Amino acid sequence: MAKFSVEEEDDEEFCVRSPKRIRTSSPLHDHHHQEQDQSNDDDETNSTARTNNSSGGPVSVILSDPDVLDCSICFEPLTVPVFQCDNGHIACSTCCNNLGNKCPSCCGKIGNNRCRAIEKVIESVKVSCCYIKNGCKETVSYCKKHEHEEKCSFAPCLCPFTSCLFRGSPRKLSHHMSKEHSDLVVRFRYNSIFSVSLGMSENFLVLQEEKDGIVFILSHGNTVTLRCLHSGSSKVGFKYDIVLSKGCSSLKFQSSTHFSNGQLSMPPSVDYVMVPGYFYDTSGRLKLEICVWSKDASTWR
Repeated sequence: MAKFSVEEEDDEEFCVRSPKRIRTSSPLHDHHHQEQDQSNDDDETNSTARTNNSSGGPVSVILSDPDVLDCSICFEPLTVPVFQCDNGHIACSTCCNNLGNKCPSCCGKIGNNRCRAIEKVIESVKVSCCYIKNGCKETVSYCKKHEHEEKCSFAPCLCPFTSCLFRGSPRKLSHHMSKEHSDLVVRFRYNSIFSVSLGMSENFLVLQEEKDGIVFILSHGNTVTLRCLHSGSSKVGFKYDIVLSKGCSSLKFQSSTHFSNGQLSMPPSVDYVMVPGYFYDTSGRLKLEICVWSKDASTWR
């Protein structure tokens, strides 16, 4: 017996985390403003600001034009380092190199002087993920917003069946699969071994857990791997076993699922097992035994 084992669109809310003092107002301040002159009012404002911000905690700021945090040339979020020309025009480091260090606004030299003020701003600005309505509660740096959203587990999922145009949150996808494609989905239970078979021309098989409805994709080609279409707030995937068998030969593969939005890359960019050709039977089908372990399972057999 041969064995193989492998281990393994919404509004943005900005929050500037800065210990600096800002001017604030309160009902008490407004009352004094009616009784004192402008000079005393300024003193009262500063006093109130010091009182309200004595802890040095985060300060919420409304940014009416978020585009000021984007490069005016490539329109991508500014990232450190940010450069400026002698006239104060700024650009990201990538654009400076692409433009030969020539400012597109005034044709002056750009690429040597850092704009430290803007760098501090973009490093301190935090934004909510655009998939907040789908359940994501992450708050990330503005300059890393796109990077997070590309990998966010709450990003809208596509129905893996190419003839279907559904697009929605993982939870809605679960309901969609149960309602619209129940005859094409293999139902299973966590921590229990179940068997499936795939023909050589079948690129994938959709699996759905009976209780929580979470959808998994078993990708198939020259390789086999399992991906999850709903990882929720957890960054840890489901552990799973896949056993290929034919006659007295078997091949066991163990790994953890990675999140997928329904688009299947071939070959897969995650852990997978190569399928030897002799594991297909005479009718060209591959038989597999699979076990997906729930995240609260105490053991991984």
